Amino acid sequence: MATKQQITDTLKRRFADVADRGRLFGQALKVRADMAAIRRRLRTSYAELGEEVYRRLRDGELDGDHRLLTMKERVDGLKIEIKQREVELNKIVHADLRRDHDTGTGVHDTEAGADGQSP
Repeated sequence: MATKQQITDTLKRRFADVADRGRLFGQALKVRADMAAIRRRLRTSYAELGEEVYRRLRDGELDGDHRLLTMKERVDGLKIEIKQREVELNKIVHADLRRDHDTGTGVHDTEAGADGQSP
């Protein structure tokens, strides 16, 4: 049977092991968080680079190869789609506002923000 001192020593060693593992785990989490932050900065840098290349392609400052020009055309197409959707959304919102105004429900009057726009 183990003595009181042996039990105490065993518990101290195990607690020390747990503390060491916790410290290592904490360090690993910090490194992982640092890596994630670096990856976010890298994605942001890629996006900024892409925007700059796109601007130069658009302005004729950069002669792009077929792949760059294809990507530029894809971006242009997506921008056109966004504008079309914005127009569609505005028509829907304004038609809904006109309908409420014509029927006198005033639903949007209570939902409007400080600038008078619907959310």
